Amino acid sequence: SLITVKNFIGGQKEEKTDSINVNYGRDFKCEILADIALAKEGYLSESGKKLVEKRGIEVGNTFQLGYHYSKLMKNATFVDKDGKEKLYYMGCYGIGIGRTMATIVEKYHDDKGIIWPESVAPYQVHLIGLDLKEKSIKLKVYQVYQELIKKNIEVLFDDREEVTAGEKFADADLIGIPIRLVVSKRTDNQVEFKKRTDKKTELLALDDIIGRL
Repeated sequence: SLITVKNFIGGQKEEKTDSINVNYGRDFKCEILADIALAKEGYLSESGKKLVEKRGIEVGNTFQLGYHYSKLMKNATFVDKDGKEKLYYMGCYGIGIGRTMATIVEKYHDDKGIIWPESVAPYQVHLIGLDLKEKSIKLKVYQVYQELIKKNIEVLFDDREEVTAGEKFADADLIGIPIRLVVSKRTDNQVEFKKRTDKKTELLALDDIIGRL
């Protein structure tokens, strides 16, 4: 340790100059002395409890600036309850939107794609239209879309005509919106309802679906 080492070489304040035969106590003193090691799971803490190692992701940070900048700024002061003028204690606090999104995706996903929690999903519903070259089906899916919008439901609408049903379903799983709705020949006057977290599908009336959202 630093205390037990004798006659070591140390840096000086002068450039390109080192000191030799430096000894703690005689030539310098430290404000803090500590045994420092890379912490590992199972090590004992100061309280006597074992350290537990867990993975984490930094989605936000804080920087305590103290009075450094308020001392340099003009009028960066306030009057306290006793009428005394004091400097502001400053800090920076931030949340990374991109990091937050990446964290959610890392935690909520499967082998097909993202599974957005409803509380943070970019849309409530992913509406898919199939067989859109038939005018009656195309009209039906647009009616469903307009009705959802009227009810203030946020909709991601897939009305691509040159894409297969399989591709649309794969994209829906990849994007991961909580609810998938499908309008096609097979759904007749109903709408296919599926949760991203479930395998089963249901044929329901649109009013019943809106009641669930």
